[in-house]
Amino acid sequence: MKKKLLAALLTCVLVSCSPNVTFTPQATVAQIPPTETLSPLPTLTPNPVTIIDPTTIPSPAPIPVSTATEIYSLDNLRMAYIVDGNLYIQNGSNPPTQLTDNRQDIYPMFSDDGEKIVFYRGRNNENNSIFSINADGSHIQEIITKGWLDTLGVGTKAGHLAFIPNTHQFLFNTYLCPDNDDMYSGCTVGLFLADTNTGKLKEIVKPALGGRLLLDGDSRWGGNFSISPDGNLLSIAHAGQIDILSMDGKVIHHNIMEYPPGMPIELYPRVYWFPDSSGFITALPAEKEYYFWVMSGNPAYTIWRYTFDKNIATQIPLDPTLLWIRMDSNDVVSVSPNREWVVYFANDCQLYKGNLLDGSTELLLPCKYHLEIQWNLDNMHFASGAYPEESIFGSIDSPLGYPPGYFLGWIDAKRFLYFPASARSKENIQLLVGEIDGEIILSYESNVFIPNKAPYPPIFFVYSFGE
Repeated sequence: MKKKLLAALLTCVLVSCSPNVTFTPQATVAQIPPTETLSPLPTLTPNPVTIIDPTTIPSPAPIPVSTATEIYSLDNLRMAYIVDGNLYIQNGSNPPTQLTDNRQDIYPMFSDDGEKIVFYRGRNNENNSIFSINADGSHIQEIITKGWLDTLGVGTKAGHLAFIPNTHQFLFNTYLCPDNDDMYSGCTVGLFLADTNTGKLKEIVKPALGGRLLLDGDSRWGGNFSISPDGNLLSIAHAGQIDILSMDGKVIHHNIMEYPPGMPIELYPRVYWFPDSSGFITALPAEKEYYFWVMSGNPAYTIWRYTFDKNIATQIPLDPTLLWIRMDSNDVVSVSPNREWVVYFANDCQLYKGNLLDGSTELLLPCKYHLEIQWNLDNMHFASGAYPEESIFGSIDSPLGYPPGYFLGWIDAKRFLYFPASARSKENIQLLVGEIDGEIILSYESNVFIPNKAPYPPIFFVYSFGE
């Protein structure tokens, strides 16, 4: 049975098959230079930018909704979510099962086959430990303990994590930042592999000292690594360079791209792999010095395309330059799955759409804060999840609008899940299904209900679909 994984309010990851990683003694890291010298192509010449008066950009309006009469079945849906700090699992229309009763669990994430769930335990932005549990509620175990983290240095925390495609193993960062106000005191960052079947841990990159990290590394978007879709390669960014490693920690390509490390505060690039793992789009920090946003403002980034076959990097000159404005969101920019489109912030929190093939841009909104964008697999439609009046819903060739409620995530190329706008006042919330139908949205009831024990709808849902 083929499974697809979609994470609402978390980054959506689609991957192909790769063999399981076996635990062997740590490989010696050898700095192997690229086979060819990096030779950047001339930057793309973008289409002329038309200066638009932001006041002429129409505000989003509610998208017309037509209610369908039939019930949409969610029998192929598996979801994990957090209510009141406790983890729940629900299969289709079956009643939800509460798996934990700790009241401090956050950020659940499925393995690709939907059989394993990992989640953090600890107050938000502390990430004291990481647990795993089977989707049937069995075999709960604490994979990363506070005691183990302290062996790397008292106060070390677990940061960003990501499953290796088609395995029950995941990679995660560790962070140790000094407990003082001296921004020149750097943080130590390491990378480890965990196996949720055995509970074993393996060092991939030895913890090393770098610059001070934003929020002292306590954010799940602070990761400096990205796994290729085929599960064979790993990008690592540190101290102004990007290396490509094998999954056992051996350096395959050393220093393929350089960027200003942004000292004393270290800013990491973002890497968005091509679906075939032949290269990636990367957002590189452009700040030579950075001293937190209250002193240095919002950091600027540049966008590049890199391919392995010729070892060539090409800058994509988006105009205006993109800025990392929402540091509490999940990413610097939002890139479409086919890596051809990007939605990003610029000066004065203006929201832009950019074409990564020709560098052309278009102003979408004069100023609009929102959570991270979730792209549909059709590479055209995108949406953000937040309060209904703050969400956006649109496509690369149509104006932005408001979704009919709390947008949760895409089911397929036409449908998405959402809560009704009245969800905050309900004890049990019915999941609704929206379907793109030209310039309107068809809305279906599902008869699947989610418990709601907080003054706002449950957050951090994860969905797994299969056929």
